[in-house]
Amino acid sequence: MKISFLVPDIACPVLGPVTELARMMQMRHEVDIVGPDFGHGICPMYREAFSYKVIEASLLYRFPDFFRESRKMMNALEGDVIVAVKAFAQTIWPAYRLKCSQKRKMVVYLDEWDGYLYERLSLQEKIMRWRSHWMHPVDDVYCPWMERLIPHADMVISSSSYLQKKFGGHVVPVGANTQMFQPLPASASLALRRSLALENKKVIVFGGVVRPHKGIEVLLDALSILGRNDLCLLIVGPETEHVKDIQSNTRYASLVQCTGSRPKQDMPKYLGLADIVVLPQVDNELAQSQVPCKIFEAMAAGKPIIASAVSDLPDILNGCGWICPPADASALASIISQALSQPEESLLRGAAARNKCLRLYSHEAVAVQWCDRMDELVHQ
Repeated sequence: MKISFLVPDIACPVLGPVTELARMMQMRHEVDIVGPDFGHGICPMYREAFSYKVIEASLLYRFPDFFRESRKMMNALEGDVIVAVKAFAQTIWPAYRLKCSQKRKMVVYLDEWDGYLYERLSLQEKIMRWRSHWMHPVDDVYCPWMERLIPHADMVISSSSYLQKKFGGHVVPVGANTQMFQPLPASASLALRRSLALENKKVIVFGGVVRPHKGIEVLLDALSILGRNDLCLLIVGPETEHVKDIQSNTRYASLVQCTGSRPKQDMPKYLGLADIVVLPQVDNELAQSQVPCKIFEAMAAGKPIIASAVSDLPDILNGCGWICPPADASALASIISQALSQPEESLLRGAAARNKCLRLYSHEAVAVQWCDRMDELVHQ
């Protein structure tokens, strides 16, 4: 059986977890990854990681060219099973057409609620966006239409129980590469710590893109409450406008440092700097729909982890981390203080997190779940 993953953009970050998954699934199935190129090429972090099928589709974003460009992608999809990654027109529509015309199996894979930002708009705002973007089928104004096709899929796989409740199907976690992310001795990150002037700091690492629902301001408020000059939040990710706004805030400037984007292969070293890892998600529907892959990477690295009681994070960290009420800076400050003042307990929880990740959330364990689902699908 051959499985084809169709990603929405060959340059987008979701290519990373899909690539890791595809590589592991190759143990049992023939797997390829197909994606449109809007002119930016393959995501640099994963360019050498897989032999991708890149479809030049610079006009996919507009009607009527969308239909011609979609046919190019359909012609490139050779799988008996087509996995449409995310609920966008450029993935759902070609998979649905192949299901209807060639009886291919259609699987929809969701890692967050892609239609959230559009859905939260007022009716007037939706009308204004529709008037501006109705000619652009890959825009999120079309997400509600694509979501109506999800029930036609042969199977839905999502990364959170929120998405399962909303769209049905099965939950399979994103997981982590437990060979790449491992506990490191402090000496392994010593040179990096010096280069970032963090020798005398207790470091909290946040890896990824800072977005409003990630709750970074809540974390910085918690650090402000603690009033310690030896604490630093290290953001390992792009210096977006949101990050610049945080850095320019006089309340936060002395507490935060941003490295900018770093290659995926460097992330274990940066995670090795962390005394603790904090995921302070706020409680909205976008955050509820997500389970950040960073939680699994931190678990694999054996780090003490504090996370908000949002989405599936309490279940994932049950027995191996701390859970905090969302948007409660005082409670978060108390837990951070506890974790830093009890290093033996932090080490024990980090080790428990590593063991749990090896059992349940390694890429090998996740790939077995995916392959079992694919086998189940074929034998339906």
